[in-house]
Amino acid sequence: MRLSHRLLRNLHLATTPILGAFVYASPLRENAAFVSLVQWGVFPLVAGAGLVMLIRPWLDRRASSANVS
Repeated sequence: MRLSHRLLRNLHLATTPILGAFVYASPLRENAAFVSLVQWGVFPLVAGAGLVMLIRPWLDRRASSANVS
């Protein structure tokens, strides 16, 4: 399954404010449900989308060079 770059970018951008709220709003860090949501949901989504956007061009170049040979 290949997700579009636009979808990954929008997912990354949409979840980033939640991470910002976690970092800068100390009352939210005291809420156990919010902390769990960020630790087990939001952060993995942001990190995963960022890594895929970072690594995908390299993987595409590698796959295309392997198909040429």
